Amino acid sequence: MSKTSPTAPQADPQSGEDTRGIPLEQVGISKVSYPVTIRGWQTDSNFQKEVEGLFDLTVSLASENRGIHMSRLIESLHHWQEPLGPSSLQDFLGKLRKQQEAAVASMNCHFTWFVNRPAPESGRPAWLGIPTTWHGTQSDDGGSSGYTLRIPVTTLCPCSKAISEYGAHSQRSWISVKIEWPLSVDIVPPEQIFEKLQHAGSAPIYPLLKRIDERHVTMKAYEQPAFVEDAARRAALSLQEDSRISNFRIEVRNEESIHTHDAVARFTSGEVSEDNFS
Repeated sequence: MSKTSPTAPQADPQSGEDTRGIPLEQVGISKVSYPVTIRGWQTDSNFQKEVEGLFDLTVSLASENRGIHMSRLIESLHHWQEPLGPSSLQDFLGKLRKQQEAAVASMNCHFTWFVNRPAPESGRPAWLGIPTTWHGTQSDDGGSSGYTLRIPVTTLCPCSKAISEYGAHSQRSWISVKIEWPLSVDIVPPEQIFEKLQHAGSAPIYPLLKRIDERHVTMKAYEQPAFVEDAARRAALSLQEDSRISNFRIEVRNEESIHTHDAVARFTSGEVSEDNFS
């Protein structure tokens, strides 16, 4: 029986033809952990930071083609030298389309961005992690770029405050916002969106609180109670007031402290892709 030499050419079934007549919208790889330099998060457009990114890379597949070369997606990621940001994301997608001869290419990059959040009274500094995703698509018809942020806030229940003789229950809530722009529009730095939406609940959340800070936060929350519906509407109004933003989707989720369920509220403005918040 003959043996195949380690250096012999290998078969390439992906390049074969397919006769089933089914085009695929997305084919690729998911949950690829890779280091990447991020730029464009902060108002200072020159600021950049290296983070661990979790990538989803996909391209479309024509009905007559059997498969794509998935290893080339990793190769493209490895040899990409530019910091990841709104404009460079589209450059990368263009290279993926050309490499795979695809009509459409898409990318998500999930990472945690850390914001320096001094305590409100003592000023003690600490880092607050904001789960973030850069995402984009590109095709012959154009494409879009955008990002998703997951911002923690505190909400205090207005009903609990109204019916209790003292105190009121509060909980950690999450404001998830997905914002997308057409390629012709400059993207608003996510830092600015964070600054807006951290105040949509009853009080912002801080990673470090001394006693004087804890007093400040709990009193602020008590003075500004908010149902999940209130937080969603405050967040929506905050974004609607910014003329640069038209396409966004918001989900507010209260991790209820006296119930076993979460409370949710959602709002969409303009055209935003429908994938679920993570």
